[in-house]
Amino acid sequence: MAKKMKEVQRNSNEAVSDEKEDLKIPDQGVSDEEAIKSVELSPLQPVQTKPEATQGNIDMLLDVKIPLLVELGKTEMMMRDVLALAPGSIVELDSLAGEPVKITIRGKTIAQGEVVVVDENFGVKITKIANHQERIESVG
Repeated sequence: MAKKMKEVQRNSNEAVSDEKEDLKIPDQGVSDEEAIKSVELSPLQPVQTKPEATQGNIDMLLDVKIPLLVELGKTEMMMRDVLALAPGSIVELDSLAGEPVKITIRGKTIAQGEVVVVDENFGVKITKIANHQERIESVG
């Protein structure tokens, strides 16, 4: 058995050696220093765009759907209390009734509003749009 294993290993080593011979690149008489050359690149210039082209790019985004979240409130509960929830259970939130709700897109607060009822659905009446500084603060 050991003799058979040595023979398989020898055949394997010979096959690898043959493959290496096949992959050798012929020497073309060029030294390493001559083969490596530096390349000079011209400096990048800012792309000049026309205002109407920018508007066209924004127009392409107008039909993109994005998730909007209205946060009524939140709370923390013990696991035993979560498991005990049943129809009719009431979960108390950290916000007061009539308090403005946050409207967020992808985790960033963009506005505040108040909850309203439209026909049989809930809705939000926008009361304040976040300014640039408030949006930056909501990220961090």
